[in-house]
Amino acid sequence: MTGFLHTSSALYPVSLRDDMPREIATAYWAGPHAEVVGRHPYIREYIQRQFSTADHGYWPVTPRVGTLTAPTWRVDGFAEVRLRSLTVAALTTPMHMPGVFLDEQNVFQRVLGHLTGPRGGRWWTTGHDDAVAHRTAVLLRRRRGVSGRAFRRFIHEELGPALYTAGARDLRTYTFLPYTPLAHLTPGVSHDNPTHRRYHGALVIGASSRDHLTELLASPGVSAVIDDQARVLTAAHAYTVERSVAVIRTE
Repeated sequence: MTGFLHTSSALYPVSLRDDMPREIATAYWAGPHAEVVGRHPYIREYIQRQFSTADHGYWPVTPRVGTLTAPTWRVDGFAEVRLRSLTVAALTTPMHMPGVFLDEQNVFQRVLGHLTGPRGGRWWTTGHDDAVAHRTAVLLRRRRGVSGRAFRRFIHEELGPALYTAGARDLRTYTFLPYTPLAHLTPGVSHDNPTHRRYHGALVIGASSRDHLTELLASPGVSAVIDDQARVLTAAHAYTVERSVAVIRTE
């Protein structure tokens, strides 16, 4: 597939419970919790991205842009959801999501719901490909004083095309609507999201290997965009995706 596909999507960065062994929490997320979410009839795709605890903070450094992940603001992964539409999601959530909401307390201590808005996501390649050997997830923070339109233009019209042209696989770019805890107000789970910690967009970048990802980021077209990232960003936090669990695959 060439070009890109617009999507209406949602991303849910999560922190696993810190009173539970990580291997138990990740197994529950990928198992019983995934089964509950998988019964939702109006989700077109649901993929869990479980992050490495060791390989992160490697986005290319430029002045005024933070790339190191804060140990006091741990992100263990995110759920990546493609919706049939935001309207359908809003109308069907009360009917189909209570089980999901109540189950989150069993595995998460914090969940932050981010909606992209209509056509706020772009898939530059086809749906989830199990053959992709390495994926990096990047959480992006917009610079204060930069408009949402300028931020979206940078992510979708500069960074996305550069990565795609350089040969990224399974490439996805997302920009978020303004954050509100009402987007995912579940019981027994924190939704605190201080302004200085908030993210405004995300990338999922597939590559043939971790070394190939490094080559992509160093390629002339991508590095030229990254050299100018401080114009729009204050932070770009990269995480190696240790495991992708495709619970619901795209139609």
